[in-house]
Amino acid sequence: MTEFFDAFLNFDLSVFEWVQSIQTPILTTIMKIVTTLGDEGIIFILMGIVFLFTKKFRKVGFTILAALVVMLVCNNFVFKELFARIRPFYIFNPDAVPTDHVYYDAVLEKAQQSVERLPELAARWRDTYVFPEFVHAPSSWSFPSGHTSSAFTAAFAVLFYNRKIGVPMTLFAALMGFTRIYVEVHYCTDVIAAALASLVYAALAVLVIKLLYPKVEPLIDKVTAKIFKKKA
Repeated sequence: MTEFFDAFLNFDLSVFEWVQSIQTPILTTIMKIVTTLGDEGIIFILMGIVFLFTKKFRKVGFTILAALVVMLVCNNFVFKELFARIRPFYIFNPDAVPTDHVYYDAVLEKAQQSVERLPELAARWRDTYVFPEFVHAPSSWSFPSGHTSSAFTAAFAVLFYNRKIGVPMTLFAALMGFTRIYVEVHYCTDVIAAALASLVYAALAVLVIKLLYPKVEPLIDKVTAKIFKKKA
């Protein structure tokens, strides 16, 4: 799978070079705040839960949560493990791999192989790419971007039902994806793949909820009615 990504590395490096050219202290502060909002996908999980407590958006809430579950399984247990792409700050820099890295042997081997396989690109990469350490270096595999996947998955799940909310969320998801490139913990191709995959995750969730929700909606209405009645 490593060779599969070789075709994209020149493009990814060019994107990093452009990103480095626009980095400023103020923009960096903004990017760090936005990217932190996507940590663990908590903000999107909370959004789905909040929607559950409203009659109008309850179905949307279930769809968001279902889509995030699909995303979690596919990203973390399938794609990341299948492709095992190492982060950009290790790709041509085996000396930078910490000995306590959770995938130390695999990451070190992949980095060494990359240098041997693409010596010219490795030299250019080391000359132009320096990990800025705006955020803590993640230890998980790089492909696809989890932050981007969470943001786009939630956004697309909402977009299927409500454009007024879904469009701003999609724009925010795009910003989230850009922050992952800006802080240089993901390649641009990680972000693009995450956005495309998220459309599938959301579509699957919509189909599942469309089939199941009518069957459980009466029960949900009864339960929520009792909860709010007790609070009143």
